[in-house]
Amino acid sequence: MLGIHDTTLRDGEQMPGVVFSPNEKIILAKKVSDFGIDLIDIMPCVSETEARITKILTGLFGEKITATCRAKKSDVDTAISCGAERITLFAPVSDIHIKNKLGTTREKNIENSIGMIDYAKSHGLKVDFAGEDSTRADISYLLHFINSVEKHVETFFVADTLGCLTPHITYQIISLLKNTCSCRIGIHAHNDFGMATANTLEAIMAGADIFSGTFTGIGERSGNAPIEEVCLALKFTGNAEINVKYGMLKDICDDVEMFSGVSLQAHKPIIGKNSFCHESGIHVDGILKDPRTYENFDPSIIGQKRSFMLGKHSGKKLLRKIMGEDVSKDVIEQTLRKIKAISEVKKVSFSEDDFENLSLAGGKVKM
Repeated sequence: MLGIHDTTLRDGEQMPGVVFSPNEKIILAKKVSDFGIDLIDIMPCVSETEARITKILTGLFGEKITATCRAKKSDVDTAISCGAERITLFAPVSDIHIKNKLGTTREKNIENSIGMIDYAKSHGLKVDFAGEDSTRADISYLLHFINSVEKHVETFFVADTLGCLTPHITYQIISLLKNTCSCRIGIHAHNDFGMATANTLEAIMAGADIFSGTFTGIGERSGNAPIEEVCLALKFTGNAEINVKYGMLKDICDDVEMFSGVSLQAHKPIIGKNSFCHESGIHVDGILKDPRTYENFDPSIIGQKRSFMLGKHSGKKLLRKIMGEDVSKDVIEQTLRKIKAISEVKKVSFSEDDFENLSLAGGKVKM
């Protein structure tokens, strides 16, 4: 069964200006756990507050909480002191990180990583490992690194830290790793080139056992793979359902938006306010006849709602629906012309509720 690693509380919070309060983290953790998330990521070494909330969450959810740690003894000790049962260690695997950031060698990087893995396991922790900047690493070294640690870890996450993969290359890399490595393989995709969802889907198609992402796609720089997009794409385009409660998606994403203070784009896939909103007369006509004409799925599946707007591109069918069958054709046409005129001048569209507040007199909408 495909697993989901939710890093909203860790990588999502690394988005500049985002700070979740301890209570907000508890609320989100409870909801995503009920949704069906397998692992909930948090980083206790960030602060004393984070260490305290890690201890609380571990008490509530056990090894479903994974404490992210650098391959440093101090980080692992902090996780142990918080009662963590599972950790995700990470270390870089690209030369630009190994040499320029850590100032070490490839082999010493492996030695240190194995040492920290063994240290954590000696304290009873389950250990996953994330290869930072995996996708800019020399492929032979990446394979060597994974082969060196695979017997010591549950999962190795291929981290596309700079979001520079393409779907085709993602598939090739994950296929190679699945054919040559004995541990589970995960994908952690960033969205710098807008391909995090596509890359995650390709990784899953290539056999990845678990994917990492955030709700709403928040995260450092351009964010991470949005969990809601991956889940719905799998269900409706990938012929691969996962064991989650789809009806909770909008509610969870609404909480993330509110707690993070990061407003979603209106055209955000799946959960944006325009995702199931229709103005074009051609589209509205189709939806009224059969929603499948312009919707991939019933929005209620994820807790969303369908809506219609009146504006420059509207047709008569929506007005007829709103105003009733007994209203004359002339009144409908006059009203539509007025709405189009207002829309063009003021650059607005009207919801059905807005329309009720517009004054009608002699079939004309008063501006």
